Amino acid sequence: MNALTQPIRVILNTREPGFRARNWLAHIALFVLAAGDSLRYSIGWWGWGVVLVGLLGFTVYFFIREEPKRIIKQIPWPLAFLLLLMPISVIYSNYQVFSAVAAFAQWATTLFALFLAVTFSWRHLLRIFGNVLRAILGASLIFEFIAAAIVRGPIAPIFKNYEGDTPPASAFYWTRGHLFDGERIQGIVGNSNLLAYLALLGITVFAIEFVVSSTPKWLTATSFVTAVGMLWLSKSAGVGFAAIAVGVAAIVALIVEGKDRDLRHRIYRWVWAGAGLVASVVLLFRAEVFAFFGKTPDMTGRSQIWKSVLGLIADRPIQGWGWISYWMPGVEPFEGLVVIDKVPYYQAHNAYLDMWLQLGAIGLLALLALIVLSFVKLWRLAVRHTNPLYLWPMLMFIGLLAQNLTESRMLLEIGWVLLVLLSVKAYDPEELLEPRGKTPKRVRLLGLGLRRNQSRQHKDR
Repeated sequence: MNALTQPIRVILNTREPGFRARNWLAHIALFVLAAGDSLRYSIGWWGWGVVLVGLLGFTVYFFIREEPKRIIKQIPWPLAFLLLLMPISVIYSNYQVFSAVAAFAQWATTLFALFLAVTFSWRHLLRIFGNVLRAILGASLIFEFIAAAIVRGPIAPIFKNYEGDTPPASAFYWTRGHLFDGERIQGIVGNSNLLAYLALLGITVFAIEFVVSSTPKWLTATSFVTAVGMLWLSKSAGVGFAAIAVGVAAIVALIVEGKDRDLRHRIYRWVWAGAGLVASVVLLFRAEVFAFFGKTPDMTGRSQIWKSVLGLIADRPIQGWGWISYWMPGVEPFEGLVVIDKVPYYQAHNAYLDMWLQLGAIGLLALLALIVLSFVKLWRLAVRHTNPLYLWPMLMFIGLLAQNLTESRMLLEIGWVLLVLLSVKAYDPEELLEPRGKTPKRVRLLGLGLRRNQSRQHKDR
């Protein structure tokens, strides 16, 4: 028996002093970064800011205590380059103060992602993400039920994000109370697209959690069903496409596991050819495809947003306009750039265009390099290890990439945490990973591995 197939008795000492505090910090901070609007709508921007400052203080304290030298060395060079380029862009930015604040916020978010990477194993991260997503989706379902069954109407934010007594458009409501009438729901996060994305993450995490975690099966199964329901009720076409990409990636990963290199590459070529064919069909029949998902061919005004963003990019294609992450209201040239149905938009609704807009072609190339390098590492991790545990990082990464074709969430809050966490932790040394084992993932996922081992033991007797 080689070292990779030997059982690992202790991957992370959960009884170590301070582990419980670090665990609570991870849960709370992830919740805040994933469901930020639930705090901004309930305790206001200043209250949300105070919470973030407190969490940052604890993150710095625990990160320093973790002896972070190892994890810092694992930062891929494109990520390091982006983190340096963000504050450098302050020099030529059109909004220098906001660029400086945004760069600091990005570094702080990165620090939290590094804290997660150095503190927790993949198995513990699965449990943490499962708990946080369970809380958000469960609270969203309860919230939508209260709006639809008790309030019987929309619920506005406690701290208004608009002027006047009533919201100027339905998009400004915390929720519109559509749980029972077939329209899109928003959950506690206040946004249908974000809710759908979190539901997709939940489906991925809960599916793997059911197989490899000690979480009660009934709780995991209930969470999975809830996530599927929230994904359906949020009616997000962009996340729908991301879900298809995640599903295809999962199937391919299970098929190629254990295959020789030539056969794997042959399968990859067929998959890429199929993806190209599907993309061509979608392009040619986009009106029919989008209509199936309840969307217009311009993806609900996104083509207008992209046209405006490309116009700004043309003015500064190489260096960009300066880092800002989320477009700040009142900041030129973003204020009034895109207004659809009385709703101003403060993101490009495409993370790749947004990066090009802010950090220019240099930043975009660095982001693409980071994506390619991270994808290769995570794919190899998923394919070369028989433990189903290593499927979820790759699937979450693919979901993140696909969803950000229509959103810019990858550049802020939970999206940036996931990008940094997955890209850095993908470089964990082999000795920190659980053993490869001998039973294929697809067998273990179907629950056949245990029965097979039991049968062998019975024969040996």
